[in-house]
Amino acid sequence: MMSAKGKIALRTIFGTVLLLAFVVLSASCQKPEKSTGPREKVTIGVGSGGLSLPFIIAREKGFFPEEGLDATIRFYPSGKKALDAMFAGEVDSATLTETPIVLNSFIRDDFSVFATFAYSYDNSKVIGRKDGGVAKPADLKGKKIGFTAKTSSHFFIHLYIIEHQIDPAHVKLVDFAPTDLLGALKDGKVDAIAAFEPYASEALKALPNKAVRLPGSKLYRETFNITVMRSYAKGHPEVLKKILKAVDKATMFIKQDRNESIAVMNKSLKLEGDSFVSVQDDLVFELSLDHSLFTIFEDEARWAIKNGLTDKAKVPNYLGYIYPDAMKAIKPEAVTISK
Repeated sequence: MMSAKGKIALRTIFGTVLLLAFVVLSASCQKPEKSTGPREKVTIGVGSGGLSLPFIIAREKGFFPEEGLDATIRFYPSGKKALDAMFAGEVDSATLTETPIVLNSFIRDDFSVFATFAYSYDNSKVIGRKDGGVAKPADLKGKKIGFTAKTSSHFFIHLYIIEHQIDPAHVKLVDFAPTDLLGALKDGKVDAIAAFEPYASEALKALPNKAVRLPGSKLYRETFNITVMRSYAKGHPEVLKKILKAVDKATMFIKQDRNESIAVMNKSLKLEGDSFVSVQDDLVFELSLDHSLFTIFEDEARWAIKNGLTDKAKVPNYLGYIYPDAMKAIKPEAVTISK
């Protein structure tokens, strides 16, 4: 039989093992701590629209610091302006639709797309003035339509006119900055506008009895992508991964808490009331790097060539404009582009 001292020793050992197991279990159940140590600085230019919501959520909810980034978000009236800022060295990265990417691909090849994080079939809209004789798509014939050149608004109105069997020669397109489209419609300088959000909703709200939203397009799938200079990607591969991790957390948050996401967006962009409520349902947020991007880029490139928006006659090879490494490291299952 075991002596009394032996029994006491066995109980002591057993108790110590239980205590250690409890400590290990408790530690494993705790939430991951935020990244410690110095945070890497990064400045991201984003367009002031609903498609940039993941970056706003990531900033407001602290997802960038959690991934070890000291991120500064700078707002621009359009993705085109954000891209221009990246080329000028004002920001390290820019979010934008595919149109400015395509138009700049005819000029330079020193930048890359490293992820798509949102898309929509209804983010761009045509808003008409009823007292200007615009109540349905066919009424656009012979009218002045405001748009923003070299942005998604430009390609969108091109498709919209063709989709509704209107000869492009029978409409007059007038170029305005996105922030000036509302004023142009309000002052009667144009009969309709082709605007992306939040400018389309702002026009409807400002002219409640005069403005009408025409039916959406069934052809245009607008993507929102994040770009970076190739030199920056080469020198900061870990920063790109951290950006994507923070954005991924933000997209999950948006799906789980719609009301809070809307509140954050309205506050950040100083939108009134429920301005963003109807807009958010048009948007799909998810990280990807899909082969369908090539089809979108090539279609818009052919449009640009045909309409004289470039002096080039050949569609660029867009494989060279993709940087897949960061996405492959974070969400490999969402990458269908092989390079």
